[in-house]
Order: sequence, then structure tokens, then C-alpha cells
Amino acid sequence: MKFTSRLTQIASAAALTLAFSVALKADYGAYKDALDQLRAARAYVEHPDSGVLHDQEKSAIAEMDAAINELESVVKGGRGDHSPLDTHKRWIARLNEAAKLLNKAHDNVQKENDSSGARGRAIQHIGQASKFIQQAIALEQ
Repeated sequence: MKFTSRLTQIASAAALTLAFSVALKADYGAYKDALDQLRAARAYVEHPDSGVLHDQEKSAIAEMDAAINELESVVKGGRGDHSPLDTHKRWIARLNEAAKLLNKAHDNVQKENDSSGARGRAIQHIGQASKFIQQAIALEQ
């Protein structure tokens, strides 16, 4: 009986140690990629050719900021290695690039699974930002 109790304690300790080490190793790589993509998309949208942001672009930026805040509540930083932005692109091309980056960010956020609820909220914000970017693109065409 004493041996079985001791064996159970050892097994429990080993399981807790394993669970703790797995939790520490969660680096949320897809969230970090999504953060970089969201920041790049925001950078493409924040400086229009005309110098004036329309309501759609302002709303898209607000939604991107909200998604960034949600992801940062789980993981700090990002990879910081997105390619440099082509600031000489015309406005419609920059909006299209932002739309592509938002789609990539959405896909990356979908890959992660955390228990905080940030994933679902970030996906909602990214979806709203995409909607506003599509509206802005439609206005430019």
C-alpha cells in the first residue's frame, strides 16, 4: 500500500512537471507572425496618398489596433522581420497589400489555440478590418 501511494505521488509529480514544461514552451509563433502582419498592414494604411484618411481607413486602423492589443495580451512582441514596406506604391496597391496581410494574419491567428479568448476576439477585429479595407478599395475604384 505504501509503495503504491509513493508510486502515485511520483507519477503525479512527473505529470505536473511535464505539463508545466509544455506550458512554458508555448511560444505562440503564429501569433507573433500575425502581429508582424497586422503592424505591416497598418503601416500601409496609415499614410494615404491624399494625406487624408477616410472613415473606412480610420475604422480599419482601429480594428487592427484592437487585434494587435488582443494578441499582445497573450504574447509580447513579434518577430519583427517583415519585409520593408514599399512606400512608393500607389494608394490602391497599398490597400490591396494591407488586405493580403490581413488575410495572412487571420490564417495565422486561426492556427493558435489559447484559453484566453484573445484568439476569437482578434479574429473578429481582423475580419472587421478586412471589411473596412474592402470598402476603401471599392471607393478607390
